[in-house]
Amino acid sequence: MVLPQIFDQHYWAGRVHDLGIGTAHPPAAPATGSLATALAHALRPDVAARARSVAATVRTDGAAAAARRVLTF
Repeated sequence: MVLPQIFDQHYWAGRVHDLGIGTAHPPAAPATGSLATALAHALRPDVAARARSVAATVRTDGAAAAARRVLTF
């Protein structure tokens, strides 16, 4: 569950939602009901399965790859 506040957080919260790997809290201030709704969505079995599927495709060497690129210039 992503609770975006400023800048690019809204974009990334939208990506989490669009990818089906979690949920983005609406731009309004969090309240008990809105947090419970967002959390209930994020904890659904289909969302967890999709998150596991996407996680398997995420690179874990991003910082090392970026450093190699910087050093080769």
